[in-house]
Amino acid sequence: MAGNKTDPRVVKTRNSLRKALVYLMQREKLEDISVQKITETANITRGTFYLHYKDKKDFIRSAINEILDEFFDQVMVESEDLSFSKGQTVQVFSLQKAFQYIESEADIFDVLLNNERNDFFYEQLYDRLSEQLSRFYTVMAEADEQPKVPLNLQISFIDSALLGIISHWLKDGMIYTSRYMTQSVGKMLDQLDSNNILLLDFFSHEAEPALQDIQ
Repeated sequence: MAGNKTDPRVVKTRNSLRKALVYLMQREKLEDISVQKITETANITRGTFYLHYKDKKDFIRSAINEILDEFFDQVMVESEDLSFSKGQTVQVFSLQKAFQYIESEADIFDVLLNNERNDFFYEQLYDRLSEQLSRFYTVMAEADEQPKVPLNLQISFIDSALLGIISHWLKDGMIYTSRYMTQSVGKMLDQLDSNNILLLDFFSHEAEPALQDIQ
């Protein structure tokens, strides 16, 4: 995408196009969505579209990358305890921030995770989470340490479980609050043996107590 992404006009155009894409993806297969449909839905001209993107493929790739970038910018936080113990910055995945963010962007994540026609987003989110988990393991594991459970199986297990529960939470209409989901997933993680699965420390699940967590 050309231009300064911090320019308010660019941000407005980008957001309008992204909202239009999500709206259309709720109704049509991705391959059936044309640039004309996107621009008409976003109420911008085709000329404006091509000032920013080469074609539909470039736009979709950029839009998905922006969604993923914004998500991980929000949910990855520095762990003071782990950073102190390792003598270097260690980032962990905040379940609380993740569920809060997804709750606030439910329309986007629901159509991207729960529409069988758009499973490419699931794959990219899975891959991005895998990269973060691998990076965490590289920092946390001792140089000569051999995982008791192979790393690829740990990553597959955690990725599938987390994305699966997020997907069903959205599909069920988010009948539980983001705080309740944080607490519940945290409790389930606590039941697992972190001595054998180092990557469980990747998740921060502190959440403020609530009087009522079921909407």
